[in-house]
Amino acid sequence: MFINEDDFDDVIKQEWGKDGSTVVYDGITNIKEWNKTPVKILWILKEGNEHTHEDRDHREFHTCVTWYSGWKSTYKNIILPTYGILNNIPYENLPSLSNNAKVGGEYVLDKIALINVNKNGGSSQASSSIIKNNYTKHKDTLLQQIEKIEPNIIINCSRVKRLFDDIVKQYKLEKKLYDPRPTPNYVVNYAQNDSKLIIDYWHPGAHLSSKNYYKMILDIYDIWKKSYK
Repeated sequence: MFINEDDFDDVIKQEWGKDGSTVVYDGITNIKEWNKTPVKILWILKEGNEHTHEDRDHREFHTCVTWYSGWKSTYKNIILPTYGILNNIPYENLPSLSNNAKVGGEYVLDKIALINVNKNGGSSQASSSIIKNNYTKHKDTLLQQIEKIEPNIIINCSRVKRLFDDIVKQYKLEKKLYDPRPTPNYVVNYAQNDSKLIIDYWHPGAHLSSKNYYKMILDIYDIWKKSYK
């Protein structure tokens, strides 16, 4: 369990920066807001899409994503389903996303955790081999970070299937398949127990319609809630 947002930073620096590489710190955006939420949500992404010559903190960016003009292309698909989960609102009733990244007057990026598999930063087009190699090399540290964050819901958008499988094994989760076909024409792997749900999902910048992207997350969340009433 983390007491402060930066509790894991030394571990990240030692693991990803030991050869002198710059690192991108990540984790819980705002520990005070996180502690107030009824459901703890962790999004696992691929990498920060900016490579710099000095260390930076992705959590600072998540406190105000609108400084980046293209923020909606990724963060719209994080913010809206997150708001739906935190407020028990189905897709059909979601409010609109405002230009200040708030939904219903609420800035939900302050209330979640977001981590990257590659903590050295990258570009707008992530290399799947680099992401998978990072997981292979840093698997134990990444699983340790996830364990210390203590999420109830994990949305694995890294596209690393082994990460999904390792979390399922670590927490002894039961694998499930969400199959809404023919509309939309996708299937989604997820796993659960009475206190934890992991969804093996697409990156929020993937070429899915926004409707399908957050509707499937919220549908799976609803199934999970009803499974343990």
